[in-house]
Amino acid sequence: MRRLHHVGVTVGDLERSLGFYRDLLGMPVLGVTGAEDVGAIIGVPGATARIADLDAGDGQILELLDYGTDPRQAPPRGPDAPGTWHASFVVADLQGVLARLESAGHPALGEQPVRLGGGGGGYEKVPEGAQIGHDPWEGWTVAYVRDPDGAIVELLERPPDA
Repeated sequence: MRRLHHVGVTVGDLERSLGFYRDLLGMPVLGVTGAEDVGAIIGVPGATARIADLDAGDGQILELLDYGTDPRQAPPRGPDAPGTWHASFVVADLQGVLARLESAGHPALGEQPVRLGGGGGGYEKVPEGAQIGHDPWEGWTVAYVRDPDGAIVELLERPPDA
């Protein structure tokens, strides 16, 4: 494997999700397709999807896929449920982003934001050349929110001295 290319999120309403990722988080839209035939790719004959690709920075892409199906009203899975994924984005002003999201109906989960580090734990396997006990998350500030479909989005702010 060389690198992560993109993260894809299935959404219930592409325009609503663009309102979250593009308008609230400020991700530029690289392109939006019409109804693409994706049945052969996903193993669902006849399936089509509208797809939006957003610039997540540093060459990374967030792909939003709207299959036009009626979204289920089941409660979203918790972040601690096996098989749950989240996408993480670095922001410059975490408090400002959280305030904007809160005012749009997307409050932070838990007691957020939280500054990481100093709590112990550490890593068992240390990369070659790294100092023993080095924590790459030391000093970062983090918060979790949910997008309009309940997907978990992690927001990170670098420590000021990094």
